Amino acid sequence: MLFRSFSTAVIGLSAIATASRHKTAKLSTEAQNLFDFSMSINDGRWDNSYKMLWSENNGPWSVRFTAWYTPGLLLRNQGDDVENAKGALRSILATQMVENFTSPWYGDFKLSPDEPIPQSPLYPPQIYGSYDPNWREFIGSQLVQVVEEFEDLLGPDLVSDIEKAMVYAAVGAMRRNGTAPDNLVLAYSNPGYMRALNVGWIGSRIKNQTFIDYGNSQGTALFELFTKKGANTMGEYNAPNYYGMDFWALGAMAKYGPKNSTFKAHAPIIMAKLWDDIADHYNPYLGNMVGPYDRAYTRDMTVHDAILSLYFWGIFGYRKAAVPPKGDLDLQYDATQGAAIALIMEYVAGAMSSEVKEKLLGPFESERTLSRTIYYDLETDDNRTTTAWLSKELMIGGQQLAETVARGKQFVPAIVHWASDPSHKPFPLNGLFSLYPTATTITAIAESHKLTISYPNTTQEGTDSFQFMLSGIPPPWSLAGNVIDGFTNVPCLDVNVTAPGLQRLPTVYGSSIYGSYYYNITYVVPSNFTGTPAVSFDLAYTC
Repeated sequence: MLFRSFSTAVIGLSAIATASRHKTAKLSTEAQNLFDFSMSINDGRWDNSYKMLWSENNGPWSVRFTAWYTPGLLLRNQGDDVENAKGALRSILATQMVENFTSPWYGDFKLSPDEPIPQSPLYPPQIYGSYDPNWREFIGSQLVQVVEEFEDLLGPDLVSDIEKAMVYAAVGAMRRNGTAPDNLVLAYSNPGYMRALNVGWIGSRIKNQTFIDYGNSQGTALFELFTKKGANTMGEYNAPNYYGMDFWALGAMAKYGPKNSTFKAHAPIIMAKLWDDIADHYNPYLGNMVGPYDRAYTRDMTVHDAILSLYFWGIFGYRKAAVPPKGDLDLQYDATQGAAIALIMEYVAGAMSSEVKEKLLGPFESERTLSRTIYYDLETDDNRTTTAWLSKELMIGGQQLAETVARGKQFVPAIVHWASDPSHKPFPLNGLFSLYPTATTITAIAESHKLTISYPNTTQEGTDSFQFMLSGIPPPWSLAGNVIDGFTNVPCLDVNVTAPGLQRLPTVYGSSIYGSYYYNITYVVPSNFTGTPAVSFDLAYTC
């Protein structure tokens, strides 16, 4: 009952919060271009009756997309924009779930305004199903921005209601500790950074020391995990999509964080180191980051969007670095947040060194090998390691890990990219093949022109096969009568496979993952196999 009385008492203090000022005077040309593209998408989704954006999200409208639209309306400030933004904010606040104080969704926001509050049997509670606890962080961090940037346009009553909502959200967010089914541990980077900002920010607004201390302690812990033993790695590592959300949180920390907060102080340092690592992994010729990826939707940033692309656009301009065609549905999804991101772009760009800019914009200079360590927590030295090798036309990445729970299809423990059609513009067509993660203990090592994968713990499920997904085949190659049959005939790449004792199944085409169709090339481990199953690839670029 402590938090119930605490949150009630704290709400009454909102009147003492100091007014903020409109912080963005003018966007850069590149950020303005991203802003305009974002608004052109969102304007067409607007439901003026309900002050929400149409977009399917557990219902026909999206609360999160609506939140991302509001700063764009307030900055543009034309016609009914401000009134629509205020109406949208009231609609968003109305979706906050505060009826059940002991529930894991207390202070969270619905995904769609029409969906029921989780309850059995009508709408059984299911994390990342009937509720998403990260919506507190997504929507809360957006509320931070609109108050910091546009408090004068919102008026005191609406600002007071936003503060109340942030208190509810902070109470719910502070309870999350990774206890199943929740998974917000310290290494779950993107919601962790947003939570530190949200709780610390509302604490500063209402001068509540409990919230202030929590935000600062999380800010310190996140920084210590990132910098542990000089690793400078996110717990959610090499994730082009979620690096975009990390930059969102870090840029907002740097711009809107309370003056003396730990996370405001650490954010520029983390962003600078993160840009360094991105530049090391990025191949400007292929327009992609080398793997492996802890979490990835697209495996090819030139075809389908990753949120990181929005920062390339907002800093360098459209398609100066990897951004897919404007018609890409993933880009139109991610760019919903483009206006909000444009408002923090200066702070994210300011953390980028001139050396990083040169690496990102190319040309590709020289072959390189990378090795990184990713720690799970502050209490142990348990870790995962990644290796990668990059040349201009070919790059390889792999990860070594020993876990017991499958990470799911976003996890890419081993992947190879190459220029399967170097004549394609503005980037070569990327051919790629990756290991689908069926096992939970994997040793995948990348070296110059070589990838080796093995399953050291064959007592675990999923170690009975190596399943590879191959895609990025040029149409002229296929139309000339060529057919993929395992790795024996691949455009622009010579592949020598060594798989002792394993059996290759017939190649199958037609399945897709996150919108990308692929050939399934599977090597089966026979039931009478003894030893450590392994597959190795010796690779040579041939075009």
